[in-house]
Amino acid sequence: MDTLTARQKFILNNLIEKGSISIGDLSQQIDVSFRTILREISTINKSLKHYKLRISYTDGNLNISGGKANMDKLRDILNGIPYLWLLTPEQRVVFITAQLLLSNNPIKSAYFSYQFNVVEGTISVYLDKVESWMKVRNLDLVRKRGFGLKVEGNDWNKRNAFVELLYSYKSMNDLLPFLYKDTSEYSVLAFFKVSFGEKLVNQVRELVKKLEGSSILKSSDEAYFAAFVHILLSVKRTRSGSSIELPDYLVSDILSSKKFSFIKEIDEIFRESGVALPENELAYLAIHLNGGKYLYKYNRKFEDIGIDLEDLAKEVVYEVSKRLNIRINIDKQLIVGLVQHFNPAFYRLTMGLQVRNPIVNEIKEYYMQLFEAVDYACRIVFSKYNLSIPSSEVGYITMHIGAAIERQNISCGKLRVLIICSNGIGTANILYSKLKMSFPEFGEMDVCSLKDMNEKINRGYDIVLSTITVGGNSNKDIITVSPFLPNKDIEKIRGIIKSKISKSGIDRIVEHSNIGDVEESAEDFKTADDMLKDFRLEYLNARDFQSVVKEIVSDIYELNLIDDKEKVKYLIKKREEQGSVVIPGEHVALIHIRSEEVESPFLGAYRLKDPVKMKSLGFSSEDVDTFLVMFARKDESNYILELLGKISMSLVEEKKFVKLLRIGNVRDIRTELVRILNREDY
Repeated sequence: MDTLTARQKFILNNLIEKGSISIGDLSQQIDVSFRTILREISTINKSLKHYKLRISYTDGNLNISGGKANMDKLRDILNGIPYLWLLTPEQRVVFITAQLLLSNNPIKSAYFSYQFNVVEGTISVYLDKVESWMKVRNLDLVRKRGFGLKVEGNDWNKRNAFVELLYSYKSMNDLLPFLYKDTSEYSVLAFFKVSFGEKLVNQVRELVKKLEGSSILKSSDEAYFAAFVHILLSVKRTRSGSSIELPDYLVSDILSSKKFSFIKEIDEIFRESGVALPENELAYLAIHLNGGKYLYKYNRKFEDIGIDLEDLAKEVVYEVSKRLNIRINIDKQLIVGLVQHFNPAFYRLTMGLQVRNPIVNEIKEYYMQLFEAVDYACRIVFSKYNLSIPSSEVGYITMHIGAAIERQNISCGKLRVLIICSNGIGTANILYSKLKMSFPEFGEMDVCSLKDMNEKINRGYDIVLSTITVGGNSNKDIITVSPFLPNKDIEKIRGIIKSKISKSGIDRIVEHSNIGDVEESAEDFKTADDMLKDFRLEYLNARDFQSVVKEIVSDIYELNLIDDKEKVKYLIKKREEQGSVVIPGEHVALIHIRSEEVESPFLGAYRLKDPVKMKSLGFSSEDVDTFLVMFARKDESNYILELLGKISMSLVEEKKFVKLLRIGNVRDIRTELVRILNREDY
């Protein structure tokens, strides 16, 4: 056995454990061709003669035979050859980073050398990358001879970094099957086993399953997986004596708040399963399991965020795409990452806090054009909420979008696949995993139900597969397959792939980039013209902000532009409670909402005879005598949103426009608005 390579031992160990393996699955796992695997099997069989065992290849599967006693003897000799020996350098960096983030004690570099079967000099190169990555996340990697390696920084940052690391390591399509036990992908299995241990992972899986049955978790698969990860972190860190430290008043406010009453039910379920978490950890889970619904305000109250962060993420990506004249695929991984960043960023910016980004200059240099495009997109999008995004935040957003573009570039030329399944996510994930392992030609793979099929099917997929027979789609090549993907279905799909890849790679990339999409329509231009033509300048007698809102909403309601006055007033009130609706030092405030209650976009200015005092940035206040009002529909077109963004950006950046709003007449303001909307030099 000593003459076998690590890869050969890995193949043999898998066969002993499982008895039979699809050669397609194995090829995907260790990233080598079918032919290479068959060559390895030939070499392994020469060594197996001594143990009276043999590996055979039949109908696409590898099988080992020769008797249980002989296999048990060989299993003891191999003693579970670690998959970690076969990791790529990039994967090793991820595994090292994860272990350092979760460890309380210093780790010797020699430990990693042994773990990955490489020399310590190689580990040192990996650690240079880890150290740079840590710095961006406000963490420091201590490297001392005789001491070892240890990450210094608060536990909140360590956990955030771990979650980010995990989501950058694998896509949600790879991670969800692991949670549902529908995967055999060793790169995922090994990550969780090394980071948390198999026993803890299985225990937390059962805990999350109980939460699902208790009606606490009723959200998306992504939120379900996020709960799994945060609970893993809480239990792991608690048992290692490193519970998170949060301010006492924050813990008290969270655990006594009705908005987080669900955490008491979670605590009871955990205790019934023998898992007792301290109050700090329960507060930590409450914050992360609320789905970003509430922000903790400076008045020590939890309020609705009042903004759809997913919509904001898509707006930013659209603006970047347009600025660079490229099409960025809005994948789930990108949106999840941006939403996770926007939530705390909104709090920091509203409170006037800044985040440190020590490598922002390097980001600007590496992503030169992209950084400029993201900076412009942030000005367009966030100015509607009177927020000025500093370069440190722009740097982080640039990194998220840059990673998405790189993922997209890697997948270009691969086939896009739609899987139609009516039997739930478990069945879909079984098929998804088997397809991913069997067909390296497949890139993006989406799953949908039968009822969503008609909406999805026209989105330019190369191949459409279904686990049930679908009628009424004679114009589409829908291939019916079993979720267990027998050999006859594999051959059927291979025939389709052969016909598809005869097209040039360039043709497929253009097809998938949706370059032919129409960005603006005649209806958009008419809507924009009407919005400018109907611009209103009115005077109010209101003496406080509540009266201002009431009079503005009543005026717009009379124009038949909104449906529900009370709902719109509520949305404006919630937005104002977040702060930052006031332009600092200008006596002007911006009221902007985007809602299904809005029938048509609206733009207007309202002046007060006597100013009202309003909250400004941080804890300050300011007298306001003019309000710029911008309403948009929930499903507003990107073109109209961009125009409103240009106006709000000018409000923040151009004193001339602010002055006109306060003292100019209607005609002068309209003329300035036309100039702003026609400018191309932002």
